[in-house]
Amino acid sequence: MVVDAKTLTIALVAAFTLAGPALAEPAEGHWFGMVRAASVELTLVAHIKAGARGGLEGYAESPDQTLTPIPMTDIKATPETLAFTTPSVGGSFAGTWDPTIKGWVGAFTQLDRAMPLTLVRGSPPPRPVVAGLDGDWSGAIEGPGGTLRIRVHVKTGADGTLALLESPDQTPMPLVAFLTRTGEAVSIDLKGVGGFAGKLSPDGRVLEGEWRQGIGALPLTLNRGG
Repeated sequence: MVVDAKTLTIALVAAFTLAGPALAEPAEGHWFGMVRAASVELTLVAHIKAGARGGLEGYAESPDQTLTPIPMTDIKATPETLAFTTPSVGGSFAGTWDPTIKGWVGAFTQLDRAMPLTLVRGSPPPRPVVAGLDGDWSGAIEGPGGTLRIRVHVKTGADGTLALLESPDQTPMPLVAFLTRTGEAVSIDLKGVGGFAGKLSPDGRVLEGEWRQGIGALPLTLNRGG
């Protein structure tokens, strides 16, 4: 069989195209994935856009912990890689494009610990809807070091039920809590920290239970509207 020069050229171009790396989608957009830190999985979201003066800019979120945006710097994207840093939390991400999942496969490194992270385009799924607990709740933990006030703000919207827990005697920053309810049994958990487990009163105005953290537990009563 005789192969002319034109056919040979086309064949060589096709071979090099197939052998080359799969090019990534543009880095601009919304990306999310799950980071496993110790025994806890935490959602990480990255929002990236074109910078006003060229390059890329954006911010990250850790919606399982706080609603406070996390500034991103040194965002670098190539046809095959994505990297950025989050100086305020001492973190950084570096990953390569995987065309099979259409995502960036790499690791989020924080305090010299590398944790696997794959970022795919889109937004995290909405939080579950937990009925009957919307409103402001307050109480206090009486511990060995004194009294710690606890406030929980619950609101249900288009993105599900959001619970924010405050401990004003420790920090002014509200923390995202995970709220679950089975009948009258209610739990309010801070991932990787601890949480409340208790029972809702028949009139729906009091949650009586205990705060559990580590191996210890202390009584805690939360009053709606208190």
